[in-house]
Amino acid sequence: MKLSRDHIPLYFQLQQILRKSILSGKISPEDPLPTENELCNQYGVSRTTVRQAFTALLNEGLISRIPGKGTFIIERDPNRKVVHYFHTTGGLVESSNFAKLKKTIHYRGLVTPSIKISKLLNLEQDKKIFCLRGTRYQGDQPICFFITSISSEHAHYFRGRRLTNEIMLTVLERELGQSIQKVRQTFRAVKADERVARHLAIKKDEPVLELEQIYFVSPEIPIEVGINYFHADQYQYAMELKHKLDI
Repeated sequence: MKLSRDHIPLYFQLQQILRKSILSGKISPEDPLPTENELCNQYGVSRTTVRQAFTALLNEGLISRIPGKGTFIIERDPNRKVVHYFHTTGGLVESSNFAKLKKTIHYRGLVTPSIKISKLLNLEQDKKIFCLRGTRYQGDQPICFFITSISSEHAHYFRGRRLTNEIMLTVLERELGQSIQKVRQTFRAVKADERVARHLAIKKDEPVLELEQIYFVSPEIPIEVGINYFHADQYQYAMELKHKLDI
């Protein structure tokens, strides 16, 4: 099977093929992934391409490389819910149950960004953005109001798309043929303004948790900014760290 030689990078195509095989269970966690040479011969690509694909899967936390033994799938506990995301990509929300929540879109279109969003996206003065605003629901209960912003030059990728069942970041990666290389997350406790309060069905100035996410296609090039507002009593962020002992 040879990969397509179109505008989509070869490493990205290979990474998506391997990712699908891993998540579908086609590749067993007990067995090593194909070697670099095997993948080169199978897909007609260079070792550099294979290594780039492996690096993307490593960043996503799907595989680990054991010197002298090979590359293996990292087994995941099905009972553990992962809130954070770093993956090449799918999305922070796609890697948890968050993406499965019902979503209502309130607004989509070109707008003049705030000074804050302009700075976060490194936009030139007077540059517009494509903005998506909506609410996610658990049953009939609103739990998150979100605002997603991208540069207007990418707006044409979303013409004709409903975006109620798609993640904007996934669409961008697919259309651009680029993977997210870095995600910066910031949590803040803030007071709900009138718009947030209205969509979350709470009172103005009630406390909410604000999650700001900036996605980068290179270490210094941001492509999307997402700001999410959660009910303070319906969302928690948990992180587990393990101490590595040097023996």
